[in-house]
Amino acid sequence: MLGIGECVIYGSHGLCRVQDILVPSFLERGKEKEYYQMESAVDTGSVLYVPVDGAEDKVREVIAADEAEDLIEEIEAAPELELPEGKKAEPAIMEVIKRNITDEMMSLVKSLRKIKAVREAHGKKFAALNEKYLNMAEKLLYTELAFSLKSEKDVIKRRVLDELSQLPLETA
Repeated sequence: MLGIGECVIYGSHGLCRVQDILVPSFLERGKEKEYYQMESAVDTGSVLYVPVDGAEDKVREVIAADEAEDLIEEIEAAPELELPEGKKAEPAIMEVIKRNITDEMMSLVKSLRKIKAVREAHGKKFAALNEKYLNMAEKLLYTELAFSLKSEKDVIKRRVLDELSQLPLETA
């Protein structure tokens, strides 16, 4: 069971802090059960209610600081995802975002950033849909890494983008 004040990753909602464990007033009489009341660090001000029963399948621990540091420093080793072109990529991208597993999210960010850089280098636009998912993935990833490393999200973003900028655009 999670404790009040504990921070966890709750699927595609990302980093959340348990504010309370309670029986919400919105439940029907006779169907009362305990819920975690969580505050999202990703969507500031957003409050989520997660049933205590079954929550262990939907939450995971925040990545450890040393793992977060390794993930950033070894971004070159992160595998790129094979994403289909255009709208066909959406289900694959959404699946990664839904799972919200840190190393997969780093691979997604790396892959989308590379697609964006290659398209811009060829004078083409980056698809608005891909931009939307890139922003979503970065928000989730950088919030978690910043929390783990006791840093700011913008500092983490600059570090990741700096590491990515040193990688070649074309693969051999």
